[in-house]
Amino acid sequence: MEKLPYTTNRIFEPAEGLVPNAVLRALRVIGGRLEHGDSKWLVGGSCGALLQNVPLPAAPRDLDVYADVQDAPGIHAALADFSTDEQVYSETGMYGSLLSHYSIEGVQVELVGSLKVRLDEADYEVRVRSLLSVYADTAVSDGIRIPLMPLGHELLFNVLRERQDRYWFLAETMRMAPERHLPLMDELMRGNRIGTAYADWIAELLGLPSPLGGGNG
Repeated sequence: MEKLPYTTNRIFEPAEGLVPNAVLRALRVIGGRLEHGDSKWLVGGSCGALLQNVPLPAAPRDLDVYADVQDAPGIHAALADFSTDEQVYSETGMYGSLLSHYSIEGVQVELVGSLKVRLDEADYEVRVRSLLSVYADTAVSDGIRIPLMPLGHELLFNVLRERQDRYWFLAETMRMAPERHLPLMDELMRGNRIGTAYADWIAELLGLPSPLGGGNG
């Protein structure tokens, strides 16, 4: 099966009314500190999804920033004024990543480096520089560019951790523009070990007749 065609990345005005002002201010600080650097980073979690008009039921109280482990030290240095700890590799339950934390505009920010998810029926690695940033849209808030985690990652990640409060809304939004979301979803399913049950459920959520990724379970 050939790769699905992909429409180009968007630069857009985000749905800021869904996100608390303090979180928006923190985003602008982060974007301002990182805009001239070479690091690849993406804002994920509920904040990233809400800015892309996913109608999640709860507003974000913190921020999740994702990067690859080779980019995380540069980001940490750029945000050093706000740091509350040092970067440490952490393994907790199904998750493993290089973690560090910051307090910006009263908002807790977590920098997650090279997140890996390990389950009996799935292994998923978050690859920002080589994959996710290629598909990322960029929000512009008060002139500051904020690269956002693609919804394909958010759907897969939340299915793997059984967050029904999020994946229903993510899938609903993705179904409205499959040409924008399915190419990455296909690559994620191909490039990671995603068990049949997860693949079938994602296909059902997206209204697809068969699983993506060519059956890489």
